[in-house]
Amino acid sequence: MKQFQLSTWIYSLLLALLLAAQSADAADVVRIAVPPTVMSLPVYVATERKFFEKHQVNPVLIECSSGQDCIKALGQGKADLASSSELPVMFAAYYNNPVSVLATLVTNKDDLKFLVSRNLLQNGRLSLAGKRIGYVPKSSSHYYMDTFLLFKGVDPQQVIKVPMAASELPQALQQGRVDAISIWEPMAEQALQLGGRDIVQVDAPRLYTQTFNVSVRNQFKNKHAAQVRGVMKALSEAVDYIRDYPSRAQALLLRKKMVSQEHIEKNWNDYTFRMTLQQSLVSTLQGQARWAMREGHVQNNLPKEPEYLNYIDASFLREHKSDQVDFVYR
Repeated sequence: MKQFQLSTWIYSLLLALLLAAQSADAADVVRIAVPPTVMSLPVYVATERKFFEKHQVNPVLIECSSGQDCIKALGQGKADLASSSELPVMFAAYYNNPVSVLATLVTNKDDLKFLVSRNLLQNGRLSLAGKRIGYVPKSSSHYYMDTFLLFKGVDPQQVIKVPMAASELPQALQQGRVDAISIWEPMAEQALQLGGRDIVQVDAPRLYTQTFNVSVRNQFKNKHAAQVRGVMKALSEAVDYIRDYPSRAQALLLRKKMVSQEHIEKNWNDYTFRMTLQQSLVSTLQGQARWAMREGHVQNNLPKEPEYLNYIDASFLREHKSDQVDFVYR
């Protein structure tokens, strides 16, 4: 009888320990929405090098087709953190979604490309009026398209805008379903490879410096501040690792088949990996907000411009990298 009671006690103890361990693991799980782009490299490095685990975070990566979809997943509670350009955050603020930018991880002045079918070039001149242009709505692709058109002296209302998912754009241009596309890397490289000599990149000055940021759902940061701190420390280590060991970081991209060696050799120096919060981020968001209102991309009855300082939380970055916050955020 005593032996039976002892066995029961041991079984109950082991079961309690197992449940406690599972509960602890579940508490440390952080869902991070991430789009497949070089700009997401800090997240991939932190995962492969186990920097997340080092800081008591169990990461679950949720892959989405674009930063816009990642921020949408964040707003819907399907992710706890997300990486994206600043533009989806601008739209999220217009609709008062409870999200906050924690830090910028990387900037790039030449990540967006405008590609056209070669037959749009007539005697070296580009003809865009009335043409079909593929883009990803409410993303950096959308903003760059309008900026590029205005730079070329084309009224954005004079073209036929064809919204679609980022993954569809390269094939749509190659198949002739659109005449041009506005897209980021590595989709631009894929489109050029698919189209061969029939697809041309239109050169333009660097019209737009894109930031790629990590954002958090406010409810998550308020309840799980320790996990957010862990994520920030892991990503900080990843950014430093990319700068210190660029060839190893590049090898990770090649293993994931995200870009080619040729792309790395041609474009690597365009990426600036640095964890920071710059005043220019707010200026960019404000400029994009005016664009969104002017072009009718948000409802007219919404406020003219959100207060973007309310959508940036520098407290976590300030804890361990205060010198990288260049003005007073909340």
